[in-house]
Amino acid sequence: MSKNLAKSTKLLLALADFAGHSFDCLDAFLMSAGSASLLKRNLRMLDDEYNSALQGLARSGYVERVNEDQFLIKPKGVRKVKLARLEERDWTKELWDGFWRIISFDIPEKFRVQRDMFRSILKRLGFIGIQNSLFIAPFADFEALAQLREELGIEKYVSFFLSKSYSTDDDSYLRKRFDLK
Repeated sequence: MSKNLAKSTKLLLALADFAGHSFDCLDAFLMSAGSASLLKRNLRMLDDEYNSALQGLARSGYVERVNEDQFLIKPKGVRKVKLARLEERDWTKELWDGFWRIISFDIPEKFRVQRDMFRSILKRLGFIGIQNSLFIAPFADFEALAQLREELGIEKYVSFFLSKSYSTDDDSYLRKRFDLK
């Protein structure tokens, strides 16, 4: 798990990992407080850190305490987990296949928040903007990005392309920018 993540996000990811593979198919997840306490120990969080992280998750609408022994990871929390997992991936460890991953979008102004969030996530994932709505990278998981665009409700405005530079084109700038050979 990345060290750059906030403790509350680490806790939320640990809760999702506890649910296992079925978590990806869920809209929400109910968990006992006892099981969550085991996770606290595995994450090496002090009681104050754990309680603070859990309260922060509740204030943000990611979890809800159902009763003293159980709490619910709400749909917003499930989306947060999926987003955090996507951002945690490191595609740059793969061997480049010579194809560029290009993402193009024309998202209406009424979806400005989702558009800005999507653009920000692409940048954090290592994509560079060729234009405001055209991004390129040598590595990407289009399946994961397709889930993201669906979660954001912008799937009909976003397209993915796999492309190779034509022999007359010089992509040395991009190769240098991504430190490719």
